[in-house]
Amino acid sequence: MLLAVPLIGSSINHVFQIVEPPLDDGSQGALMWPIIRDGGLMDGLAVGHFILGALLLAPRTRFAASVAQLPITAGIVAFNITMFPAGILLPVATMDVKLRDVLDCADLKRLLAQAPS
Repeated sequence: MLLAVPLIGSSINHVFQIVEPPLDDGSQGALMWPIIRDGGLMDGLAVGHFILGALLLAPRTRFAASVAQLPITAGIVAFNITMFPAGILLPVATMDVKLRDVLDCADLKRLLAQAPS
């Protein structure tokens, strides 16, 4: 459930603009923020984040949502490593929690146990 907070929070922040995006530090990532936000890409991202965040809150869909969120989180980590290093802490922490959750999940163990040989 901890993983749902940043997803739902970022969606709410996008709609209500509570916290401003990072200041322009000259990095390529900081220069992209206004383009992502003002160009409309963030609208779709916010909807996707909200839906996955809501699915993470429901026990029945938590595992599937966590697995679906893995490539998104990997993309966020890659973006921060290559384009906005100042923002790397939260994505790496999120990836750490997510990998621990998915790899230690009873659902994953059941899924692998039922895989055909």
